[in-house]
Amino acid sequence: MKTALRVEGEITEDGHLLVDLPPELPRGRVVLTLEPVAEDDLELTDEDLQGQGLTAEEIAESPEIGAWADGGEVESGADFVERVRRTRPGYTW
Repeated sequence: MKTALRVEGEITEDGHLLVDLPPELPRGRVVLTLEPVAEDDLELTDEDLQGQGLTAEEIAESPEIGAWADGGEVESGADFVERVRRTRPGYTW
């Protein structure tokens, strides 16, 4: 079975690849495809840091918050965290 995984890493001056992999990955040989990232894509701009001008109350009442709570196929964030904690005992937050 092939499972694609996208992670970010860094190539050092001496040509080594630094990357943090999730501990649950299966062990074995892999094929890497490298995609260079432009330097300007790595830094947040002032525009990236600007919000929509909403108050905390407006954000909490927006339809996007808790949109999965109506019984759809997507589990809640709290349920996801608990499932990860139960199934991956070595994984800490």
